[in-house]
Amino acid sequence: MNEVDGLRHTLDQLDPSLVDDILVVDAGSTDGTVEYALDKGLSVVTQLRKGLAEGVFDAVSRLDADYVIEFSPDGNCLVEHLSALVAKLREGYDCVVVSRYLPPARSDDDTLITAFGNWMFSRMIRGLGRFPVTDSLNIYRGFRRDIVFKYDFERLMVGPVFEPLVSAISNLHGLRISEIPGDEPRRVGGASKMRVVYNGSCILLMIVRCYLRKIGLRV
Repeated sequence: MNEVDGLRHTLDQLDPSLVDDILVVDAGSTDGTVEYALDKGLSVVTQLRKGLAEGVFDAVSRLDADYVIEFSPDGNCLVEHLSALVAKLREGYDCVVVSRYLPPARSDDDTLITAFGNWMFSRMIRGLGRFPVTDSLNIYRGFRRDIVFKYDFERLMVGPVFEPLVSAISNLHGLRISEIPGDEPRRVGGASKMRVVYNGSCILLMIVRCYLRKIGLRV
């Protein structure tokens, strides 16, 4: 949504040989984002449902691929981590996250509140399985596409919980998870759309529901 500055900053750095296609999901941009993406030869789809999680889910549904990589064009995702992420997926991992909290990585875009939230939610998601999750919220990740069509994923996706739900489902069901360290710079252009209290409440509810499923209750 209105991320043309970020696209200009990152797009020319992307190595298109790492992926089969680059899909831009537009949520109603008015700043030239769509025109710029089309001029660069990218595939553009219009988001049909309101909300980031719904936009990502619907985009994943349209893709014909075995794996999907989420990449935010706002400058938070460094292009140089893409090759390592792709390499891990090719090794057979089901979910690979670029972690801002796996040493020596750092985040320059965090606040005390968002850093604490990620710390708390990541440790809660650790308890769902065996993998020691350090960054459950980062959008910068790759995962097996069919994860979001199995394990009752869409039913658990209430609110802006797509990324932490991918981590939670992967750990709960014993899928192969990997994290690689990756710095998060400050965003370039655009504006954050996150609502801390609302987002946090939705994520907490989703994690609680996953714990109930762990003990055999379908909620």
